[in-house]
Amino acid sequence: MIEIPLTEAQFAAAAQRLRAYGVDLTGTSGTLSRDGITARYSYAAGKLTIEVVDKPFFLPLSAIESQMRSYIRKGLDELDRTT
Repeated sequence: MIEIPLTEAQFAAAAQRLRAYGVDLTGTSGTLSRDGITARYSYAAGKLTIEVVDKPFFLPLSAIESQMRSYIRKGLDELDRTT
């Protein structure tokens, strides 16, 4: 499970970055799916939580979570550059 503290602006930037990679966060909670990976997400009380609920057996959970963190970090970096 990934838990990342984010402001609303940071959440919007993270959602935009994930959208660029084909992962669409619609609203503050829901399910996302791409390339055989399914996860639930929720943004509440200044924290984004993502839990992978299904994945291909050959992909380690740690690799998937690491990549998700990387996408979010890139979104935050873009936000920092524009402010």
